Amino acid sequence: MIISNISFKNKKFHILFDNGEEIDISEETLIEFGLYKGQEVEDEIIEKLKFEDEKSNALLIAYKFLQRNKTEKQLIDHLYKNKVSKNIIDIIIPILNEKKYLNDEDYARRYLYDAMNIKKYGKIKIIYMLRSKGVDNRIIEKIMKDYDYELEYLNAEKLISKKLDANEKDLKKINSAKKYLQSRGFEFEIVNFIVDEYLSGESYV
Repeated sequence: MIISNISFKNKKFHILFDNGEEIDISEETLIEFGLYKGQEVEDEIIEKLKFEDEKSNALLIAYKFLQRNKTEKQLIDHLYKNKVSKNIIDIIIPILNEKKYLNDEDYARRYLYDAMNIKKYGKIKIIYMLRSKGVDNRIIEKIMKDYDYELEYLNAEKLISKKLDANEKDLKKINSAKKYLQSRGFEFEIVNFIVDEYLSGESYV
C-alpha cells in the first residue's frame, strides 16, 4: 500500500493511500513513523498508526486535564467521557504516573488543606469527598494524621456564628444550625459541643 497524499487539516495530518483508505494522525505520529508521500507501507503499519495516534490523543487529553490537580480516578473518568478505550487508558496511566503527572497523595494533602482553610469542611465530609474522588483509603488514613482539630473547632465556631445569635433561644433555629454544621461534615458530638459552648457565651468568636 502506497501513501498517495499527505495533507494537513483540522490540526491533523490526513493520510490518503492508493487503495482509497485514509486516516488522520497527529504530527507526533507522522514524525515517529517517518511517513512521506510515495512511501510504501504494510497493512499492519496502518493499525499501528491508528493505535499510536489514539494513545497520543489520549495523552494530550490527559495533559490538558491534569493542568489542574486531579486524582487518577478523575482522570480515568474524564478519558472515558472522551471515548478513550480501556486498552489505551491502561497504557497511558503508568506513563503519567512515571512522569509524576499523577500523585493521589499530593492531591489528597492539597485537598485537605483547602477543605479546612477555605471551604471549612469537617472531618466526615473531607473523608467522604476524598473517597468520592477515588483516593485510596490508605492514603486518606495517612494524610488525615495531619488533620488540624484546633482549626476544625475554630471553623465550626465561625460557621455557627453566621447562623445563630449568641443569645438564641429558639430550638427550631438551634437545631437547624446544628444540621447545617453536620451537613458541612462535622461530627455530631462536636456540633453539640460547639453550639452549646457558643450559646453559653464561652465561644471565642
